[in-house]
Amino acid sequence: MEKYINFLENQRYKIIIFTTMLVALLSISLKDLAFEGSYRIWFNKDSSIIKNYDNFRRTFSGDDTFAIAFSDENGIFTPKAIKTILELTSQFKTLEGVQKVESLSNYQYIQSVDDDIVIEDFISDTQNLNDKKELALKDNLIVDQLISDDGKTTMIAVRLSTLGGANENLNIKLMQQLQDITKQYEQKSGYRFYISGAPAITASLVNVAQKDAIFLLPLAVLSVVLLLFVFFRNWIGVVIPSVVIVFTFLITLSIQILLGHKLNNFTVNIPAFIVAIAIADSMHLFLAWVYYKNKNFTNKQSVYKALSTNLIPIALTSFTTAIGFLTLGLSDIEPVKTLGIAITSGAIIAFVLSVTLAPAILLLLDDSYKVRPIKFLNLTNVKGYGTFIVKHDKRIVLAFSLLFIFLAFGLQHIKIDSNSINYFKEDTIVRSGSDFIQKNLTGSMIYEIVLDSKMKEGIKEPVFLNEIIKFETQLKLTFPNVTFTTSLKDIIARMQKKINPSSTNELPQDKNLVAQYLLLYSMSLPQGMELNDKIDTNERYLRVTINSNIQDTSKDLAMIDWIKDYWKNETKYSADIQGQTAIFAYMQRDVTDTLISSITATLAIVAIFMFLIYRNFKMLLLFIIPNIAPIILVAGVMGYLDITIDIGVAISAAVILGIAVDDTIHFFSKYFDGIKTKTFEETIDYIISHSGNAMILTTFILSITFSAFFVSSFTPNINFAIVTIISLNIALVFDLIFVPALLSLFYKK
Repeated sequence: MEKYINFLENQRYKIIIFTTMLVALLSISLKDLAFEGSYRIWFNKDSSIIKNYDNFRRTFSGDDTFAIAFSDENGIFTPKAIKTILELTSQFKTLEGVQKVESLSNYQYIQSVDDDIVIEDFISDTQNLNDKKELALKDNLIVDQLISDDGKTTMIAVRLSTLGGANENLNIKLMQQLQDITKQYEQKSGYRFYISGAPAITASLVNVAQKDAIFLLPLAVLSVVLLLFVFFRNWIGVVIPSVVIVFTFLITLSIQILLGHKLNNFTVNIPAFIVAIAIADSMHLFLAWVYYKNKNFTNKQSVYKALSTNLIPIALTSFTTAIGFLTLGLSDIEPVKTLGIAITSGAIIAFVLSVTLAPAILLLLDDSYKVRPIKFLNLTNVKGYGTFIVKHDKRIVLAFSLLFIFLAFGLQHIKIDSNSINYFKEDTIVRSGSDFIQKNLTGSMIYEIVLDSKMKEGIKEPVFLNEIIKFETQLKLTFPNVTFTTSLKDIIARMQKKINPSSTNELPQDKNLVAQYLLLYSMSLPQGMELNDKIDTNERYLRVTINSNIQDTSKDLAMIDWIKDYWKNETKYSADIQGQTAIFAYMQRDVTDTLISSITATLAIVAIFMFLIYRNFKMLLLFIIPNIAPIILVAGVMGYLDITIDIGVAISAAVILGIAVDDTIHFFSKYFDGIKTKTFEETIDYIISHSGNAMILTTFILSITFSAFFVSSFTPNINFAIVTIISLNIALVFDLIFVPALLSLFYKK
């Protein structure tokens, strides 16, 4: 170690200059920083889910649809509202990437006139609106879809072309154009417009990620710098941790960009995770240096002592963190894999900078440099704490054990659930739009069911069409959240009612008659309103669209499974569920499962690693308990409060485990160091004196830093902050109180 310190002293200027130039050079790549929010990034290239969805898009022109809704308390069938619908429908059609716009104005209304079937736009002007209102509110093809049952709310559906829907940049551009147009009409008409739909979710994911990166992350870093200044009141106390933190995440982020990765809502928080890792390493080193400087050691001796007493625990914490997050790097899900590799490299980079750049900067100081002890805590000369622990060890262990058991029972109520819409705060555009549409019109979550009739032109078979009626009835009975269903069957039923009004059958009972109806209907449609989004060219597959209220992913998946089982077991046909709502449900399940599996694997790897060090199973248990206890306790509380685990909570578990393991390793390293020459009571005092400040300050600074995420519009970030802050403080209490009490019971001698 002495040779290494001499090397650092001799080369300190070169180390500082070289590292700074390297970071500056790598940071040039930050100009290429980009964001993405597509659902595709959550699946590997060979995913059957994506292949099936792409096939659905090619066959039925996709499901990329913006929904724009507004209300009029006087009713939609007024000249003002109808004029607004007519103008918006016309204007939306001109936007690049838009394939079709559907609204009350161009709804293809089927009517019988003098024994002829006439199919035409429902509304072309502001005449005869009372008659139109009466017809519309009796039309089950549009009530709870294009108009509410009270006639006060309407929706305009803007469907994108197949290629346009797959273009993320076009989605974002269209979202902005729709916002600009509706804002103009808000000023013009006084209406408030609400926007929702799958493309709106994709665009919002990117917009929220960009805002978080631009605002929250600088805020988090600024919080760290200000807190460091408040605590240390000198430039060196700010520079050492700040340089390690900033340099680490600049290098890590630059490497990600050079590797061709883009940021998304999952990986945009990489710098925050880097802060959590880097500050722990640098804080322990710096506070140890402060401790020895105040013991009247020379500056070089202080650096030597600080590095020699912390090198092994810093190396261990960095190694365990890197190994833990490396398990994420083995995932097939690209954002998870990217996050894992980034944090793994970040842990290694933070370690390297902490043991090279940080001591090199400290070695710039001379012996006359004075550093004040931290008055906020003043734990550098603790005496009597070990005696207190020994005296009350049984009471402490009993109290913590009872608390642990009580809260652990809450685990039986825990749910792993979420929903893509609920990822946004209620005041965001896409969330407020979805909530408005669900409250006033229909369910905002759309599922696409592809029914296979098993033969060419099989969709014309009356038996097949009647099965759809039975299915829709049973679906709504089983899942009350389903608010609307529509398919080609409804058009055939309308044609039957208009052509054969005396028939008692809802659908024609002859295949040829069905074919005639479809031919007549198709020939009457204007250009751009064809049936190719409802059936395939061979007329074997038929598309059924259902609207559902927002619900947890587990209920989405339960409904999807029920639909598949129904068509498989109750009929001779089959069904596949497509659409971006289903895609997001699959995604969230796979991501959360991957994170939980990774966290479990991380804990197992760390446990094996520490067992190889301790060679003692009892000591291993003492190490594991304070690391898993915070996660279990918070999860138990979430179970009691009926709070579901989402992606943000699952990510927080990885961070919690990483920081908790760091503190525990520092605690035990000081324990083994002190117990060699000191009594148990003196050893506990020694631990608190040498590592207490760093453990408490690290937890406090991280708590304040992660509090910045409370202002995020992305609810998983908010949940991440809440759970992480609570858990880190629980972990700190366990490390400083519960672990010493356990050691007192089992290893006092």
